[in-house]
Amino acid sequence: MVKQLIKEVILENFMSYRYARVPLGPGVNLVVGPNGSGKSSLLLAISVALGQSYTERGRRLSDLIRWGEDYARVTLVINNEPRNGKRPLPRFRSSEVYLTRYLRRDGTYWHEANGRPITKAELVRSLARVGLNPENMLIIMHQGLVEEFVFLNPQERLRVVEDAVGLGAFRRGVLAAMKELGEVIEAERRAKELLARAEETLKYWEEQYSKFVKYNELREKLRSLERELAWSLVSIREEQVREAELRLKSLREEISKLKRRLEELRDHSSNLLREADDLERLVASGQVGLVGSLKKTLLSYAESYAEYRVAEYMVKVLSDQEREAFKEYVKLRKKLEEELGEAESIGPRVRTERSPEEIREEIERVKIAVAALGEIPPGAAEAYERYVKEYEEIKARAEEAARNKARAMEELEYRKRLWRSKLEELVNEVNSRYAEFLTRLGGVGEVRLVNADDLENAGLLVTVGFRGAEPVELNPYTQSGGERTTAVMCFLLALQSRAKSPFRAVDEFEIHMDPRNREAILKLILDMAAQNPDAQYLIITPVPFRPLPRGVNLIVVQKVRGVSYARKTSGG
Repeated sequence: MVKQLIKEVILENFMSYRYARVPLGPGVNLVVGPNGSGKSSLLLAISVALGQSYTERGRRLSDLIRWGEDYARVTLVINNEPRNGKRPLPRFRSSEVYLTRYLRRDGTYWHEANGRPITKAELVRSLARVGLNPENMLIIMHQGLVEEFVFLNPQERLRVVEDAVGLGAFRRGVLAAMKELGEVIEAERRAKELLARAEETLKYWEEQYSKFVKYNELREKLRSLERELAWSLVSIREEQVREAELRLKSLREEISKLKRRLEELRDHSSNLLREADDLERLVASGQVGLVGSLKKTLLSYAESYAEYRVAEYMVKVLSDQEREAFKEYVKLRKKLEEELGEAESIGPRVRTERSPEEIREEIERVKIAVAALGEIPPGAAEAYERYVKEYEEIKARAEEAARNKARAMEELEYRKRLWRSKLEELVNEVNSRYAEFLTRLGGVGEVRLVNADDLENAGLLVTVGFRGAEPVELNPYTQSGGERTTAVMCFLLALQSRAKSPFRAVDEFEIHMDPRNREAILKLILDMAAQNPDAQYLIITPVPFRPLPRGVNLIVVQKVRGVSYARKTSGG
């Protein structure tokens, strides 16, 4: 058995209604009555109770309160009996749920469910569980929707349709991906700028670090050269000391030899002198033959004495030289000890074949190279290491930003393909039904997606032609009012098959329609209702069918002395 979602609508002080209880049946509910009787107010009351923000005739909810009253109340009696083992509103255990909207003249409004306050968000979530979205134009088609739709351009129509059939999430997904891509592109740009600045900074410190390394190399070279020079001077000084030792030794040996010779000459002279004295006494005693021997001895003594004096002089000269040589030796030894101590303080002994002059020349060249490096900032090595680390971190972030950009671009392309695929699927389906509906009314037309590769400029082009005319774009200026209304209703009904909802409503669609097209559109709605037996329909029209189709619930609305009344007169 078919079960309706809304069993009854209770209105209190709502617009032209003082108090009315309007029962709704399953299937199609046809609301009829003269213009101004309050038919559309009934649908507006349902919309307000469901939380719809659209009020059509009043910008403020307080404008919907009956004139002279302080408050209005609309209550929907929802059938909450289990369907396929589940209740439509599972948070409520009762078989009937009373959804009430209170409106006060002071501008306070609230919702209640079974007499307890609930937030609009809670109401929206509960209705969403059964697929009822009162904001969806395909679920509740208010009066004037047809004319409003005609004035939309293809881009606006596409956005409205996307939201109506639940494809808005795909567009929002594309927009979110575009936003994310924009953010990651900006992040990549900032990362690249930061990386460029880091490269400049790192280059500066790299140059300073290179100078620092070169400076250390030159300083090490300088220390090595200074060590080489120091030990070179020690080697020279050692050679000088050795030479001084040899000279001193030689002088001392010469003096010692001369002194021995002096002793020999002294002894020889003494012997010759005694011999001469003896010969002189013998000559004086008359031994004339010894005169020659005396002369010879005296001559030998003179020669020996002369050699002695020369040797004595040489000893004195050499002794003076020995003393000077000794002083020089001591001086050289002292210098050697000083230079040796200095060299040892610089470093271990090194052998070199170069002269000090050659080493000094190289030292000067190294010092010039050190001076050419210029001033090196303090802490260059630490700064370089720090900036290398920072550069690597920034580079890693830049690479990650590039990867994020690639992923975001892939995600965007995927979402664009998905969005377009869903749209093409929708358009193909709607186009087929739209063409079918138009054919039943003697017309031709097409629904086509345009600029599908451009999210911002993508649109929905609707064309129509009647009485053998070539189809042209649907707009407010080309077709007559009846043709526009007929084409839009065919389009909206073709779309409505995609909106799954247990309740649907259409308010006075037939403005500008001739009777034949009106009957045809009503027949289309009834056919769609027959194809969706689980959906409850509310159709508002000034004039009922003749004859009334079987199974249709007829609700007649009248206004008497400014008060609207509604009664159900028949139903299946």
